[in-house]
Amino acid sequence: MTNPSNERLWVATSEQLAEGAYLRMAVAYTGEPISVLVFRYKGQCLAYRNRCVHMPRELDCEQDVIFDATGQYLRCSMHGIVYDPLTGESVSSICNGQRLMPIGIVEDEKGVWIEDMRVKFLMPAG
Repeated sequence: MTNPSNERLWVATSEQLAEGAYLRMAVAYTGEPISVLVFRYKGQCLAYRNRCVHMPRELDCEQDVIFDATGQYLRCSMHGIVYDPLTGESVSSICNGQRLMPIGIVEDEKGVWIEDMRVKFLMPAG
């Protein structure tokens, strides 16, 4: 789906994104294909580029999960770097203060949308 006028892009209905659940999306970000994580935490929908600040690996590269065992932090499945879900800031000493790259997202009565002018279109699945 192209996005020539920087309109928002459909992600899911609110019901499809339960608390603690996540969706992984392939998008074009400033012309570069990237993976984006969209998730719900404490009732809020959030989105970040799916790339650990420690090493260029996706957070869910080793396991199909993005939260630690407590459900309180985002966690890279490869090296265990943890992040505050609300800010994207690393709370691990090795990467303390570094942040995941946020992606603009909104939720309304129709559902969840990417609303970020840097994201031009969703990549085809497959």
